[in-house]
Amino acid sequence: MSSVLHKSYIATLFCCLLFLVYVYGVISAFFHIPPAADMRLPAINAFGHFIYLKESLTDSKNQYTSTMWFEDDSELSGAYVYNAETIQPGYTLVSKNKTAAVLIDRDGHVLHEWAYNFADAFDESDFAVFPQQPDMLHWHRTWLYPNGDLLANHDYVNHYPYGYGLVKLDKDSNVLWKYTGTAHHDFDLDGRGNIYTLVQETGMVRIGNIAPPYIEDFVVIIDEATGAEKHRFSLFQALKKSPYGYKFDEWTTTKHSEVTHTNAIRLITSAWADKANIPRAQTGDLLISLRDPNALVIIDIETEEVLWYGEGIWKKQHDPDLLADGRVLLFDNRGLPDSPYGHSRVLEIDIFTHEVYWQYRGTDQSSHFDSWIRGAQQRLPNGNTLITESQGGRLVEVSRAGEIVWEYYNPDRAEYDGRALRGMMTQAQRITEDAVHFLHP
Repeated sequence: MSSVLHKSYIATLFCCLLFLVYVYGVISAFFHIPPAADMRLPAINAFGHFIYLKESLTDSKNQYTSTMWFEDDSELSGAYVYNAETIQPGYTLVSKNKTAAVLIDRDGHVLHEWAYNFADAFDESDFAVFPQQPDMLHWHRTWLYPNGDLLANHDYVNHYPYGYGLVKLDKDSNVLWKYTGTAHHDFDLDGRGNIYTLVQETGMVRIGNIAPPYIEDFVVIIDEATGAEKHRFSLFQALKKSPYGYKFDEWTTTKHSEVTHTNAIRLITSAWADKANIPRAQTGDLLISLRDPNALVIIDIETEEVLWYGEGIWKKQHDPDLLADGRVLLFDNRGLPDSPYGHSRVLEIDIFTHEVYWQYRGTDQSSHFDSWIRGAQQRLPNGNTLITESQGGRLVEVSRAGEIVWEYYNPDRAEYDGRALRGMMTQAQRITEDAVHFLHP
C-alpha cells in the first residue's frame, strides 16, 4: 500500500470514528445516558462560552454601558413619602444591580443588607464559564425568611445562558447552600419544602423552525432545605407534544440563540384556580411567562401537560402575579408602543378574556413610566400596588386611584463618559414588620 493510500485510509477511518462518536453523542444527549448524563452542565456552559465569545465582539462588557445602568440626570435619591396615611405599613426588600439586597423602611433607611462575593460560594468547577466580570452579575429575585435567611438567584448581563444558579444565605450573608444549575430570573415556593425555578440548557434536537444549538427552557424543582435538585422537565418538550405544538413553527431564535426568554414561574393557588376560567387548572399547576412570544402558559406539574397557552394585549411581559379573584397582575413592558410618556404599564387583567380591570401607566405626578426590560409589581393588602420600574431605578407605591403615595429612587449613582447614571433595580417586595423576626429578637 502506498503512503498516499495509507494516509487516505487512516483519514477515512478517523472520520468514520468521529461520525460514530457524534452519533453516539446525539443518542446519549437525547436519552440522557452516559456520558451526556454526566457531562450535561459542562456541555451546556461550553455552548454558553461559545455564545459569550461570539457576542463579545459586538456586545458591551462594561457595566456602565449595559442594561444594569441607565442615563438619568435627576437629583432624586432615596425615599419620598407623599401620603403617609395611605402607605401600606411594613419594610421593603429591594434587589439592585449587584449581588446584594437591602431591607429599607419607608424613609429609605437601610435596616439590613445581604451581600457576598460570588467567587466565595462558587468556583470554576461549578460553571465552565466563570464570570470574569463580577460587576456584570446581579441578583434578579430574592426571598426573605422570618429568621433573616435569604434566597437569591443570579443573572449575568450580556452572557448566554445568563443563569448562574441559586444561593441561600443566612442573615449574616454566610452561604447555607448553593444550586449550580443555570437557574435564572425567577422562582416560587410551595410552602412544603420545594422551590420551583427556571433553568437553561442547550437544545440539540431541531424543533420546527428552531435549529440547534439553541437555549432550551426547563422547569426544575429544588429541595428548599438542601438545594438538591429533585425533578426537572423540558418546557419545550411539554409544549411540543401539546395541542399548542404548532407554535414552534412560528418561532425563531434570536442572535443569542434564545427562543422564548422564559422569565417567570408561579404556582397556582386553589383560590385562583377556583375563580379562573381555565378548565382543569388546580392547585399546584404552574403559570409560566414566555417573554419573546408574548405568551403565558399553564402546565400540570404532575403530568407535564400544557393545559393552556395564551397571548394577549401585553408585550414582553414580566412578573404575572395571581390574584385571589382569578385575575393576573403583570408588568406589560411594551404594551404602549405609541405613547410619548413611556411604553410600559401595569395591568390587572383577565388573561383569558383580556378584560382590563385596572392599570397604571403614569400619573400627573410622574407621567413618564417606562421599563423596556425587567419590571415587577406586588398587590398590597390595603389595595395599593408596589411597582418596580426597573429601568427607571424607581419603586413607586400607587393607590387604586393611581395616586403615588410613596417613591424610592435607587441611590446607587455613577458617572461614565460624561453622563450621569442610575443603577437599575430588579424587584421589590413589601414585608410586614411581624414577618421579620430577626430584626426584633
